[in-house]
Amino acid sequence: MAALLKKRALAEYGHIQEPPTKKLNLVKKPLIGSSAAVFIGMLDKCKTSNDALQLLLRISDCLQFQESDVEEAIKKLAEHFLSEEGSAVRMKILWMFCDIGLECPGADVNHLVDETITLLKNEESHKVIAQGITTMLKLGAKINNDDFHLRLIAVAKEYLKDTSHRVKCQCLLLISELFPESLEKCIEAETIMKLIADYTYSQDARVRCQAFEAMLVMDKRGLSLDPKLYDQVCPALSDDYEIVRQVALKLVHLFGNKYPENMITLPDGETTLRLVDDAFVRICGAVNDLSMVTRALACSLLGGVQKVSQKFLQQTLDKKLMSNMRRKLTAHERGAQLLASGEWADGRRWGADNPREHLHDAHIAPLSLMAGGAAGAFVHGLEDEFLEVRSAAVESVCQLALNNPTFAITSLDFLVDMFNDEIEDVRLKAIDSLTKISSHIILREDQLETILGALEDFSIDVREGLHRMLASSTLASKVCLEMCVDKILDNLKKYPQDKRSTYRCLQKIGASHPELTLPLVPQLLNIHPFFDMPQPDVEDPSYICILILVLNAAQHCSAMLQLFEEHTTKHYSYLRDTMPHLVPQLRIGDSLMSDAAALSNDNNNTVKVPPEEIASNTRNLLDTIMSNVDNAGTSTRVRTTILSAAQNQLNRLAQIDPAISGGANFTALYLGCELLLCSVLSNRVWNNPAALASPQGLIIKNNISTLMTNCLKLQHLFVGCTNEDISAVKQLSLRALVLQLVYIVRGSNQSALAPCHALLLEIEELDRFLIEFGSELDQFTIGVFQQLATLAEPKPGPVARCLLPLLKSVPPSQTPRPNPNIRMCTACIIEPTGDTETAVKFTAGLIAAVPLEAEVLHIRDPSTLRVRVKYPDQLVQISVPRSGHLRKLDMVEKEGAENGSNLRLITKVLVSHQVWTDTSPIEISLCLAVPKQIGMGKKEVALIDLCKPVKVNMAPNAIKRGI
Repeated sequence: MAALLKKRALAEYGHIQEPPTKKLNLVKKPLIGSSAAVFIGMLDKCKTSNDALQLLLRISDCLQFQESDVEEAIKKLAEHFLSEEGSAVRMKILWMFCDIGLECPGADVNHLVDETITLLKNEESHKVIAQGITTMLKLGAKINNDDFHLRLIAVAKEYLKDTSHRVKCQCLLLISELFPESLEKCIEAETIMKLIADYTYSQDARVRCQAFEAMLVMDKRGLSLDPKLYDQVCPALSDDYEIVRQVALKLVHLFGNKYPENMITLPDGETTLRLVDDAFVRICGAVNDLSMVTRALACSLLGGVQKVSQKFLQQTLDKKLMSNMRRKLTAHERGAQLLASGEWADGRRWGADNPREHLHDAHIAPLSLMAGGAAGAFVHGLEDEFLEVRSAAVESVCQLALNNPTFAITSLDFLVDMFNDEIEDVRLKAIDSLTKISSHIILREDQLETILGALEDFSIDVREGLHRMLASSTLASKVCLEMCVDKILDNLKKYPQDKRSTYRCLQKIGASHPELTLPLVPQLLNIHPFFDMPQPDVEDPSYICILILVLNAAQHCSAMLQLFEEHTTKHYSYLRDTMPHLVPQLRIGDSLMSDAAALSNDNNNTVKVPPEEIASNTRNLLDTIMSNVDNAGTSTRVRTTILSAAQNQLNRLAQIDPAISGGANFTALYLGCELLLCSVLSNRVWNNPAALASPQGLIIKNNISTLMTNCLKLQHLFVGCTNEDISAVKQLSLRALVLQLVYIVRGSNQSALAPCHALLLEIEELDRFLIEFGSELDQFTIGVFQQLATLAEPKPGPVARCLLPLLKSVPPSQTPRPNPNIRMCTACIIEPTGDTETAVKFTAGLIAAVPLEAEVLHIRDPSTLRVRVKYPDQLVQISVPRSGHLRKLDMVEKEGAENGSNLRLITKVLVSHQVWTDTSPIEISLCLAVPKQIGMGKKEVALIDLCKPVKVNMAPNAIKRGI
């Protein structure tokens, strides 16, 4: 470690002259113990094939060759291949050729391929030949040379005549993977494509499957497929083996999207059809396949077929079939038609002589007969007995409906029926699909009745999904809106935990349906034209839901404001203060009077500051704050005053403007660390080591502990930081670690070995980071590298003595500017609220479950989230929430990988304790468990709080004895 630091310091920062180095005469040993060449030399001593195989497996596990030993090792392996009788050993040798060529430096890939081809000439084992083709494929992919690839393809074409399906499959795979793209339009390409197409008629299903897979591979690599191959692929859809049918489906889907406008002739020889339509019909036919996997694949591929004609899309949702040139009717339709005929025959049977409907060839659309495979395809898929098929069908219906409003309207009833599916995942997919296509549809009363019935689902995911769907939907009439509101309020009484989701749902419904809400206002708000009705309770969740609905509708309908009573105006003011994100700003009460006065004077008197001007003012304020910090000077008292004022201003600015809250909090916390450093280093107790054990020294110890915690917060609480920000934090953490080491060495009787080791590891990590990203170093970091380079052995005492002057003399580095892209990880506990005095009673020694609902924003790694419970006796319990209890936060507009994850935690905190004499509160909070380096190769977990703890009263009762 010291040598590494010395080398870096001398190379970049130091001016120390190196002593003259001695010249050493290094003699290369013939073999070293770690080289695999030692074991290859033992192959001749193996008596059985099993011994040789075990030795080769051992060589493969530690595949380490010196460059000079690689050629000799290949030669010995080839010699043993020729004398070996066991096919498994020969396969392993060819396998090792591939590993040597890919992993060992200095290996000649051309030589390995030549050796493999030579060894396979007299080989009779099909498994060994197949392994040799695989080795040539992997080694050939490493070299980008068209001539070399054509040579390997020629070898593969020779082995295609082998009787083994394994060899044929590997040859077809090699040809498809290595055929040069530059020869796409040459005659050679046509020959290769014809060769692959010929093997689609192989008697072995595995070879047929691999031939079709080779076509897919060549298309994926950019080689175009001849559309004439479509006629050759279609018969494979009725193959006896499902693996062939599945890959044929993929090819039909590929041809349909790649050549949609090509015209094909149907078997009757007269009718022509677009290729994409025919492909769509054939895929629809596979929805009735005997294999569940094939049916699921067909349903999933249907959603990806583009540019399908409208008539074919509509047929997928219609089960009507044609039989004997006549449309087959249901029993109900036949009865109604018989009754409407009004004809008597012999008096015994109604309508016996009614002439049947005769259809002629000219009156029948040819496409209706030919598209029988598409009839009811999605109906069959949505009614399939396997959830995989139903899920794929729902997703495909959604994909097709997104780009086709007519199909979206037709498929609405079928998606609504899926709300009653027995599998929760299918119900969720149907709900999400309906949410995506909500812009194309309008919900009727009968459809809404089925949708609202699903609100009683036990799953909270289903209920919240329905809330999202209703929030984005368009209702057809006032009756629909009334049904929706009544059902949602009834459901809220049954599931009070859905309160926040219900609020957001009704907020969107009111904002998108103001014309339907207006006639319902007297009924919703219980307004009577003659009598004063009782004033509702503003804390009632149902009444809050109604107010949110009405107030958001009033935002787009000013006539609604005249209907509000006095208490409604007061309740609006209350909700506007407590729920500003749910209640819009309206001209009600005092605001209405002020607006009326303003409008009477001049309509343009109201001054509105545009967002651009607000952002400009914020940037100017930030620049002023940071310029004051940069000009603070070196005086300790003046600098402390300026840094403290800047920290307070940034914290206040973070509360006012959410757009820059993350960057402002980051810079404020950084300034707080600098204040702690300045406070500790300016203390006079450093001149007297004995004074560090005094109460003043205890204050320094606490400040150092707080400084270390704040450095951890800077490293783990913020996302979106630039490399410069990370570099500044790492160098600040280096100062904190040096200060901690100096304090332990000078004023503590603790062992300083572990902190010193942790400091050296931090310097090593910082060194790697600076080399990788090329960040600038401050004077303190440069001084640390230089000082440690002069130490022969970095022991705690010498390290502390040489670094303490640096801490006192080197000025602080430049404070990073507030970055608007930085986001701070925060959490908010929604339930329990902590304002209830009701105690949770449970039997002492047993477990009580406390429901917990929280929102966590901008968390970098969800696996570090912890739930902390602190009991009145200072006992702390840390638990890890299950991954299934974490779900993405709904209705969050901006979320990306650079901003972390926005999650919602819904779980139950398990609490247990012994008997208490009185009811006492426990504290529940969320925190992050981050690794903390303590040196000597050990790490411990540090907890960083994300929110203030919530108190819940608990009362463990004694166990009752007897009956």
